[in-house]
Amino acid sequence: MRLNYWTLNYKTNMKSFITSTLILINIICYSQILEYPQVIDSNNQIIKHRGYTLSYNETCEQANWVKYRVTGADLDNAIASRLNNFKNDNQVETGSASIADYEGSGYDRGHLAPAATFVNNQVEMNESFYMSNISPQLPSFNRGVWKRIENYERKLAYEHDTIYVITGGILNTNLSRIGENEVCVPVLYFKIIYNNTFSVCFLIKNQKSNDDINTFEYPINIIEKHTGIKFNL
Repeated sequence: MRLNYWTLNYKTNMKSFITSTLILINIICYSQILEYPQVIDSNNQIIKHRGYTLSYNETCEQANWVKYRVTGADLDNAIASRLNNFKNDNQVETGSASIADYEGSGYDRGHLAPAATFVNNQVEMNESFYMSNISPQLPSFNRGVWKRIENYERKLAYEHDTIYVITGGILNTNLSRIGENEVCVPVLYFKIIYNNTFSVCFLIKNQKSNDDINTFEYPINIIEKHTGIKFNL
């Protein structure tokens, strides 16, 4: 069968339309992934570093949330060295917590965006030690179940190529505090791991636990209820 000009032109236009539509859908999905959680109060200074973005809470002197991306390819390209150079974050307009706040407190300077995520970039690795990315964690928690969950998120990055993580402590004014800057000590921490095909959410007490990490899985609406934050997954 011979195809006339109209038929050829129609097929060409239709192919172009379908391609454009698919590109638009991908752009919309990707932009939703990149949206920031919504904190409905004034303690929400958005700070962007190379490897992660955070919302700083001055009242509690730590992040409402920290968001970062993990890829299997980046994890395979380990060229950065961990220098443990904790430092103030000068981007925090009101001044971040300090190293001194944690000294003698009995709490670890626990990373929210883990240093091990940024093994492929020395600048990003160094920036993970800003005090705005740190929260008071019991040593048995930080080096135990929290570390196991961080290992799990890196496992998911290998399995899914690229994942996004949003994490932080559950913050409120009734928490105990440490240091001159009165840094809040969260009782609970959350971690949300997702991409455009899956999501898994954790809510974990700031204490030692040998339980399987699946024990701490909760639906996203429970995390939103505890944090008072709307997450745009």
